[in-house]
Amino acid sequence: MTAVSFNAIPGNLLVPFFYAEVNSGGTPYAGQARQLLVGQKTSAGTAAENVPYGPIQSESDVIAQAGVGSMLHTMYNLAKRNAPFQPVYMLPLADPAGAAATGSISVNAGDPLGVTGAAIFRLMGRRIAVQAKATDTAAQTAAAIATAINAALLPIIAAVDGTDTYKVDLTARHVGALGNGMVVKVATDEPNAITSSTVTVTAMSGGSGTPALDTALGNLGDQEYDWIAGPYADTESLNVMRDFLNDVSGRWSPYKQRYGHYTTVMFDTLSNLTTFGLARNDQHASIMGSVVSPTPVWEWAAALAAQEVEHLSTAPELSRPLQTLVLEGVLPPDDQTKWFDTENRQALYSSGIGGYTVSADKKVKIDRLVTTYQTTAVGAPDQTFLDIETMAQAQFVPRYFRNAISNKYPRHSWADDNPFNVATIATPKDLRNTSIHAATDLCALGVMENIDLFAQALVIERDANNADRANGFLPFDVVNQLRIFAGNFTTYLQYRTASGQAAV
Repeated sequence: MTAVSFNAIPGNLLVPFFYAEVNSGGTPYAGQARQLLVGQKTSAGTAAENVPYGPIQSESDVIAQAGVGSMLHTMYNLAKRNAPFQPVYMLPLADPAGAAATGSISVNAGDPLGVTGAAIFRLMGRRIAVQAKATDTAAQTAAAIATAINAALLPIIAAVDGTDTYKVDLTARHVGALGNGMVVKVATDEPNAITSSTVTVTAMSGGSGTPALDTALGNLGDQEYDWIAGPYADTESLNVMRDFLNDVSGRWSPYKQRYGHYTTVMFDTLSNLTTFGLARNDQHASIMGSVVSPTPVWEWAAALAAQEVEHLSTAPELSRPLQTLVLEGVLPPDDQTKWFDTENRQALYSSGIGGYTVSADKKVKIDRLVTTYQTTAVGAPDQTFLDIETMAQAQFVPRYFRNAISNKYPRHSWADDNPFNVATIATPKDLRNTSIHAATDLCALGVMENIDLFAQALVIERDANNADRANGFLPFDVVNQLRIFAGNFTTYLQYRTASGQAAV
């Protein structure tokens, strides 16, 4: 009988007296999730393209690496607003082939301007204010507007037109179709010295091109990034992400076990969003849907990723629904009639698109963030992987079991039975007991439930063809989220007893 085993102390020692080896007994698994922001850098950024970088130390660091006013610069700021203590990593992309979006602001007033006060614009939801004077010329006003816009360090560059000095030309810092979604408007929600009759705003348009993601994703290697966020919601980008994360050869495959989830945002009509969602079927991607918002899609995505890494990484928090969490720094659509109501959101969730609500003070709050998964491989409707919380649990549970089994049996022999209790031999019974213990822990952590049923259904056996292999069937029942309370409130003028008498 050998009840004690050693890793470093040999069994044939002859020299007295005392020998000690120090080993780790292992610790329970604790989630160490990372958020990865996928976006474009400018040529001024020193970070290598398509190579992950992080953790980002500060705003000055992201400016140096990705460029001032770049997409990644503003994404970082939104991520930190939503999860200040969570490390942020980025995957910088070069601009694609195509064109940068352009727009303009033209001062229409006479020369001099003739109005005095704060001239206020909204760019990407930011307040851009210029002090206007009645004696200012249109050219002076245009120059002041361009200076104020550039000082905001946004993904828009402003310059006074070379021909018409009363006009401010706006150009997206990045090439790409996403630049068309940057909202520029005269502020109407506060007193403003200018109006739409004083200036003319030409919306951003003409942007084209989408970065290819294949090379960048391939460079992530074996590093785990649980919550990946980017603004790329086109079919090609989603297909690349699907293949990168898939269960057969991707990061969710048993050979890699790196896991991860992609979150993005799409601006469109309700009809187009539901049509797009119904054409997808991927549990590893979530799309938040909205009509056009002043906050661009890349900032929405960054805010969502920050909330995910904050709330879906550790137990028991990861089992709680994300509903009511505020996306700090994200603005709803300007037109309140375009906010999705209950019926609209029902249509979104039934089509694999996530949704939000808006509070009285215009805070955007997550309502339900679903995946695009809707049917099994044979086309049967299936809601197993509908919610992003389930995907968080689905990557936490295998990691917890892997940690428990690897810690307990790092270098063990393998036998059907161990009648003499040799410490270095593992058996199917041992693995079964360890699995039940791990599942009990997960129940105590609020991730799993119904431990008795798990123990009944659990199967651990020795492989019939490979004597060194253990096979296990571990059907885990995850804790769900309280999302709906349905109450039948029946009105009575007076309760009656079973015999028909009036209740006293």
